[in-house]
Amino acid sequence: MFQVKNAGLITMMGLALASAGSFAFADEMVVQNDTLTNGSTAAICPCFTGGEEAAVWLTSPCDGTIVGIQIFWRSLLGGQNPSLEDEIIIYEGGTFPNPGPVKDAFLGPALQDGGLNEFRYEDENQTVPISIPVSAGEEFVVSLKFFNTNNTDPSLPSIVSDANGCQPGKNAVKVNGAFWADACSLGVSGDWVIRAIVDCGGEPVGAACLPDGSCMNGLTESEAVAMGGSWNGAGSDCADVQCLGACYVPATDQCLQFDSATCDLVGGIWAGPGTADCVNPCLADLNGDGNLNFFDVSAFLTAYQQMNPLADFNGDGEYNFFDVSEFLTAYNEGCP
Repeated sequence: MFQVKNAGLITMMGLALASAGSFAFADEMVVQNDTLTNGSTAAICPCFTGGEEAAVWLTSPCDGTIVGIQIFWRSLLGGQNPSLEDEIIIYEGGTFPNPGPVKDAFLGPALQDGGLNEFRYEDENQTVPISIPVSAGEEFVVSLKFFNTNNTDPSLPSIVSDANGCQPGKNAVKVNGAFWADACSLGVSGDWVIRAIVDCGGEPVGAACLPDGSCMNGLTESEAVAMGGSWNGAGSDCADVQCLGACYVPATDQCLQFDSATCDLVGGIWAGPGTADCVNPCLADLNGDGNLNFFDVSAFLTAYQQMNPLADFNGDGEYNFFDVSEFLTAYNEGCP
């Protein structure tokens, strides 16, 4: 029988996804009752026997689709093996504490100890995405059904609740797998950390490198292109992105991959984020000062005498009349 005992209090650090492959989308919203954040206190509840369920009542913010479920799973000391539980069930709202009919369910969720597990597929091969239509204002229930009994050992991992009080009408337990009861009345001190991800429609978002070399999070690909930027893919984040691009360095006649600030530091000409080909708008400006004058001629003659690649104007690897002719042609054309 469900009993709240030996619930371990912990301070949550690194509220990160324990499962890989999570993407953020422009119009996705995480729907939750709990207030768990990094540094806040939570309670682990190794309180369940096999067949029991922990459930939350959630409300859809839009006409959309449930595309993911998040469940925080944790042991007191961490490091436990993944737990293969019975199933995750999505019900219609029903009348609290009794859910309505089953909308969808998927078997055998593997919960990793120490983080917020995210599920976006109904099968372990990740071929059937979760896709459950919901309407704006619709109440629905997300439940974790336990396969493993964990109420015999307080060190075992289990579901977590926040420490900000148990909201009435939001948290329930299916006791002994037989009847539903209000989790608050059973002694649960907070809201279960079970969340749903609702897609309200829209394109995936990620980090974009902008023409000035800065990075902006939360842009769709079309938004990034409209701003003249380079999109780094769905779920990308500026913290993990270097906004590199082609940088032409007149002093060495090299095309290198730098960010905008570094390109400026070496006196280069930056072609923008994500570019591979350098743009040299003034080939004869060998000293890179933006002007064509005697100093550029002197720089060419010095490079020519030293057989410096800077003077190989036709790029054939040789230093002869053709390089002089190419330089003079570029010099006469001037700078834009």
